[in-house]
Parts: sequence; structure tokens; C-alpha cells
Amino acid sequence: MTLLGLSDGSRGLRGVDHLAHRLAELLPLPAGAHARTHVVRTPEPGLALSVELPDPARAVAALPDDVAVAHEDGRVAGPAEHRAAAVAALAAHDRDGARAVFFPGSAGLTGTLTLAELFARTAIDSAVALGGAVPEPAARLDTRDHVRPELHAGRLLLRVAPARGGVYVPFELPDPHPCCGGDHDT
Repeated sequence: MTLLGLSDGSRGLRGVDHLAHRLAELLPLPAGAHARTHVVRTPEPGLALSVELPDPARAVAALPDDVAVAHEDGRVAGPAEHRAAAVAALAAHDRDGARAVFFPGSAGLTGTLTLAELFARTAIDSAVALGGAVPEPAARLDTRDHVRPELHAGRLLLRVAPARGGVYVPFELPDPHPCCGGDHDT
């Protein structure tokens, strides 16, 4: 697998998730592919994506012109204003705080299942609730069809919150609405 850093200038989670899904539509990602989002602190701060692919040349050829690409060998291509973010995402792939959009087992992760089932089916290793409580493996998780674990100490951790009926839900909302009526999440 080869790592790439990608940026289209996304400023929020919705935009960078869209980039990941756009990539997945352009070329089917293999089942074990990792695509992670990163906060980038560059002259144009925002969010960018790192992705592990078996055939990076195919991915680069399929990308739209508005996406900058950083390669492990130091090559960078695409719009100049997005290149620093692509390089930053590439460097941050394995750092704590990376947010996984695609990861082994993420395809078809829908509905309600126990945490034990989640851990057995996916690359997610653990879950922690608000306040640091660790839910029991038998606890039920309503995925809301939106599961975004984060990298913590080299492992995927899912942050959850208690919900009605004794179930947990992923802490990250599946469709966050911009505040103040503005579109702050492009």
C-alpha cells in the first residue's frame, strides 16, 4: 500500500468527507483501505485527507483537477493553494487525532450492533463514552450509518455518547448543520 495526501481546500468535516467519498466513487477502494481526515495548520488552514492505496497512479489519474496530491517520494501536484495541506495530511496519516472515514470493516457498517460485534467486524479497537467511561462489549451501538473513529495511540478509538433506550451512538453527528444559517463547512 502507498500513502497519498489529498486536499481540495475543504474547511470542514462535510467537505473532506465528500472528498473521501468522491475518491471512493472514482475508483473502488479495496476493502482494507484507510482514508483519514486531518486538521491542517497551513497558510490556508482546513481539513485534508490521507489515503492508503494499492495503486496510487490509478487514483491520481482519476482525481479531478481541483485536488492537490502529495506522494511519499516528495512529489506534489495539483492546485498550488492546496499543496501544503496535502503534504500536511500525508505527514499526519499515523498521528493521534486522525479521523477515519474508510477503514477495514467500514463498508456496510449500518444499523445497531453490539460493541463486541463492532470490534470483531472492523479495525476499531475500543470505544469510550463521554467522561471517559468505557462501555461494556455487550452494549448496543446505533451507528446512525455514520461511524468515524479516530486514531489514538496507534489504534482506532470510537467516541460514543449514551442515547435513549440504553444504547450508545457515535459522538460525531452524521449531518451537522452549520450555525447561524451560514455554510461554514465546505
